[in-house]
Amino acid sequence: MLKSNHFKIFLVLAGVTLVVLLVLHETLTFQRVTLMLRDPSKKPSRVRNQMKLKSAKEEEDAVGGGVGNLNSNSKSNSISSDSEGNLVDSSTGKTEADTERRPRMPKALIIGFSKCGTAALRTFLTIHPGVVSPVLELRYFTLYYDRGQEWYRNQMPPSTANQVTIEKTPAYIMTNESLDNIHEFNPKMKLIVIVRDPIVRLQSQFAHEFAHSDSDVIPPFRKWWNTKSDDKRIYHFTHYARYIRWVYIRFPRSQVLVLSEDDLEKDPLPVLKEAEKFLGLPAAYSNDMFRFDAAKGFYCFNTRSNLFQRVRQLVKVSSETGCLGQDKGREHPPIEPDYLEHLREIIRPLNEDLFQLIGKRFQWDNFKD
Repeated sequence: MLKSNHFKIFLVLAGVTLVVLLVLHETLTFQRVTLMLRDPSKKPSRVRNQMKLKSAKEEEDAVGGGVGNLNSNSKSNSISSDSEGNLVDSSTGKTEADTERRPRMPKALIIGFSKCGTAALRTFLTIHPGVVSPVLELRYFTLYYDRGQEWYRNQMPPSTANQVTIEKTPAYIMTNESLDNIHEFNPKMKLIVIVRDPIVRLQSQFAHEFAHSDSDVIPPFRKWWNTKSDDKRIYHFTHYARYIRWVYIRFPRSQVLVLSEDDLEKDPLPVLKEAEKFLGLPAAYSNDMFRFDAAKGFYCFNTRSNLFQRVRQLVKVSSETGCLGQDKGREHPPIEPDYLEHLREIIRPLNEDLFQLIGKRFQWDNFKD
């Protein structure tokens, strides 16, 4: 009789314990679901990865572009996880981190020189599906370095890990402080410098200043330079080697590419091919991307090119002509013959200094013998 009572008590306690455990399980499950709804980061890694992949795919479909998007016709039906929990597309071998589109730090900078075609170079570079670039000159390493790296990163357009982000600010090459900042930021940064016929650069500077002047009277080119300052200012605009030496002090030559605007203007394809190789990009530039505009006197985008619609999101060009804005290609002032010869005498030794420094020679019209 006593044993029977003990057995009944045991059954009652076991039943109560089972009920309590079921209630606790339901309560914990409810709390977990509620937490996941409030904070997606609390979801299991597999769920988070699937959500991220879906979000990245939606963003890529919305924005377009990217090497994988343009060069692949296959669908990513086989998704698995690697040893670190990253989702992997077995058809391409790319991980979620590779394909996610988000702002990334630049891997290359166009650092100089002003009035030497930096805008045209950046514009043409962006037609490559592996290149993205902010439209504005950010001046981070000259004026806004104290704003921090996150501010700088957030100014960049979205890209994948396989794309190269390029930022352009031609003033970077003009001061040791900005070059020090770049080296501190990333000593492996790739740097592109573009120069041009120095006398044409002086003419372009003249046209630029008076295009934004309120004066109705524009002085002759010679009078402007003579009254504005002396030959020291001419050195400032034409002695490229002085500033490139500052770059070579901080960065190995293998990380520095020097191009000529005159070559870009005459035939952009060889110049872009050289930059493409320097940046480690797959071959993509072709002649059918560009056309010569007789009215402008230089090359513009071919609006019939398959990649032109993508470029329009990244650069300021005419949707009808594919050319840069009206502030590009201004008419240059004439130079009196005797003053032109005076400028040649001053600048020719500076050109030789440049050619010896960079190990290549540019054929500029004003200095052909």
